[in-house]
Amino acid sequence: MDSTICARCGGSMEPGFVVDHAHGAVAKSEWASGEPRYSKWSGMRMKGRQLYDVVTYRCMRCGRLESYAQEPEEHHKD
Repeated sequence: MDSTICARCGGSMEPGFVVDHAHGAVAKSEWASGEPRYSKWSGMRMKGRQLYDVVTYRCMRCGRLESYAQEPEEHHKD
């Protein structure tokens, strides 16, 4: 599948990201496998989970959004 062509209308897709507003900060969304595990103190338990960057494409014609989980960039692997 070509992520630069919209599956709905055939229009051009532009890459971007969904902004996550939390606790007064702006962040980029990430994807984690499995069911969410909640923590009373930190919100979500993420120990042992691989996080993937989420890139979202927006159709410039019809507005459809398509998101993909991509391998993390080197500077995110700490």
